Amino acid sequence: MLRFMTPGCGAIRPGHLGAHHNWMRGLDEGTYIMEAWRCDLATGIFQLGQQTAALLGISAPSCGIIDLVRAYDRKERPTVLNILEQATASSSSFCFTATVRAPTSQAAQLFCVGRSVLDTPSGEDLLQGIFAFPRERVMLCA
Repeated sequence: MLRFMTPGCGAIRPGHLGAHHNWMRGLDEGTYIMEAWRCDLATGIFQLGQQTAALLGISAPSCGIIDLVRAYDRKERPTVLNILEQATASSSSFCFTATVRAPTSQAAQLFCVGRSVLDTPSGEDLLQGIFAFPRERVMLCA
C-alpha cells in the first residue's frame, strides 16, 4: 500500500527524476491498477486509460482538466490544480492523491505520479505519468 500520502496531499520537485522513481517504487503492482496518462500542453487534452476514465466517470479517454478534476472530492481539487499548474511552469516531478466520488457514491483513492517535460527539442511540452488505484477501488473514508 502507498504510504507516502493521504487524500488531498501532494508533492512537487523541480525536474527531480529520482523523486519520480522513488514514488513509483511505492506502488505495488499486485495491489494497484496502474494506467499511463499524458497531457499535451499545447492542447490541454489529457489522454487517460480506459479503467481510469471509467473510475472518474469520464465517457471518453480524452478529456480536459475540468473533466478530470471534477471527479475529485471538492476539498482536494485546489491541491491537484496547484500541483498541475506548478508542473506546467517548469520541468518537475510530482505526485498527489485524491478521493474520487464519481460515478458511484463509493469513494476510491486515486494516486498520481507524474512529471512535466518542457522545452524539448521537438517543441512538445507535456505532462505524463501514471494513475494508480486500489484493485478493489474502494477506500473506507473516516
